[in-house]
Amino acid sequence: MSSGFDFHPEARAEFVADVDWYDEREFGVGARFELAVREAIDAAIDAPKSWPVWPGWDREPVVRSKGVRDFPYRIIYFIDGDLLTVVATAHTKRRPGYWRDRVSVGTR
Repeated sequence: MSSGFDFHPEARAEFVADVDWYDEREFGVGARFELAVREAIDAAIDAPKSWPVWPGWDREPVVRSKGVRDFPYRIIYFIDGDLLTVVATAHTKRRPGYWRDRVSVGTR
């Protein structure tokens, strides 16, 4: 079980941009998206090994993903000690694997 989380800097920037994008389309949707992402992160923190390993991933650290309720996104993360690091909040239909170069232990 992990005790906390952090965003990779690029993941944080894309998450903020996605929240803004949703808010520009309809007031309140960005807040719903943010809440759904936070819930997915909390679930991953509570049981980090419960979610599937990224397809084809065969190196350390192990990268997993957790779906985001009501939105076509997955959080992509790995565990380093007691820290869960989110490397992407990735749209499920766009640019698969674009975040791969963000994965390294010690990104804190």
